[in-house]
Amino acid sequence: MKKIIILFVTISFTLMTSCISMKTVVDESAIKEPYKNPLIVILYDKYNTKKFSEKLKTNMELQFRNANIKVEFIFSDLKSSDELTLNQNDDLNTKINNAINNDQKDIVFILKPASITYQNNAKFVNYSLTGIDVVTQKEVWKARFNTSSSFETNGLAKKAAQKILERLKTDKVL
Repeated sequence: MKKIIILFVTISFTLMTSCISMKTVVDESAIKEPYKNPLIVILYDKYNTKKFSEKLKTNMELQFRNANIKVEFIFSDLKSSDELTLNQNDDLNTKINNAINNDQKDIVFILKPASITYQNNAKFVNYSLTGIDVVTQKEVWKARFNTSSSFETNGLAKKAAQKILERLKTDKVL
C-alpha cells in the first residue's frame, strides 16, 4: 500500500510541475508529399536551456529512430546578437550547408528558444520550430511550443519529443 501511495504522489508531483502545449501552422499547398530526409537544428541558450535542449535532442533521436525516420541533428549554442567578434566564422551555417549538400536533405527544422521567463520557482520557455523546404527556401511548417517546469526533467523532454514527432506526422510533414 505504501508503494502505491508513493507512486501516486510521485506521478502527481511530476504532472503538476511540468506541462507542454503546442500550436502549429502548415502550408499544405507547398507540401506535395511527406519529407523523407530531414535535418533538425537545435539551438540552445547556454545559460538557460542547454540541459533541457540536450535531453530533448536525446529523446527526439530515440523517437525518430523508433519511428524508423532517418534524421540528422545539429546541436549548437544560440549566439547572442550582441557578441563583439572580429572575423567571425559562421560555423553553424557551414554545418547546415554541408549536411544539406552531403546528404540531400529536403527539409531543415530550426528549433530555438523564443523566450524564457521565471515565475514562482518555475521556468517557462517558449520555443519556435520552423520547417524550411530546402528547394524553395520557404517556410512550410511552423510550431510554437511552451514548456513549463519547476525542475528540468527528462520526462518533460520526452513528452516534448513525442509531441513534436506526433505533430509532424499529423500535419503530414514527415
